[in-house]
Parts: sequence; C-alpha cells; structure tokens
Amino acid sequence: MTTPSFAEQSAWMQSMRPRTARIEFVFNNGDDQHSLLELLSHLQSVRTVGVGPGNGYYVRSRPDVVKRSYAYDRDIIRAIESLGCFFPDPESGEQWTGLGDVDVIFLDRRGAMLGATVTHEGMLLSPEEEEENTRYFRS
Repeated sequence: MTTPSFAEQSAWMQSMRPRTARIEFVFNNGDDQHSLLELLSHLQSVRTVGVGPGNGYYVRSRPDVVKRSYAYDRDIIRAIESLGCFFPDPESGEQWTGLGDVDVIFLDRRGAMLGATVTHEGMLLSPEEEEENTRYFRS
C-alpha cells in the first residue's frame, strides 16, 4: 500500500465536502496545546474523553483518547491542509505531519461515516473498507 500524496489526501477530503456535516478528531496522544486547536479556536467543539467502536474506530473502545467534534466549516479543511494533511510524504522521512497522531472522521448529517483516517497506518477509509475491516477484526 502506497501512502497517498498531499494532493491525493486533499482531493479525498474535498470529495466529501458537499455531504459532510461534522468532522471529528481523535487525538491519540491527548489534545493539550495541539496546534490544530489553535487554528480552530474560533469554532465551537464538543470534547469527549474516550471513544466507542464505530465510525473509523473499528470494534474496540479506546477510553483514553480525546475526541473533538465540530460542525462542518471550510476552515477545518484549510487547517488540515495547512498542517500538511494526514500523512507525510514517504520520502520526507517524517513520522507525522503537523496534525500528528490524530485520526479524522467525516460524518454526514445522519452521523454516518463518509470517510476516516487511520493515521498511524497511513490509511484513508471509506465506509465499505471500514465494514470489511470490522468483519476482519471480529473473526
């Protein structure tokens, strides 16, 4: 599997824009002093500690992560792009972009996942891929 380029990551994100109602960020290492929060400080978010299974989280709960949920705003897309999108270019030798180890979930108005990232694996997930991975993890 090849890590998508910045342009591919941006195009993937842009393709979901018309249907996106909420964007959730799952901060795997906490959200203290995270640069994304500074970029989005003018937007309201709901902060939750811990996530249950589903919407890009697979079948296991993760009680220690921090989730921030935002109503869709174009500034969120701009902030993600300004941090280098989700995954660094493989040739860069960097482990993370400015976003760090943060998974991102795009949701429609019904709360159904449109797409999600698995940052530490460099994966972009569609709802179909999540279902496939969920079946794999249950077996």
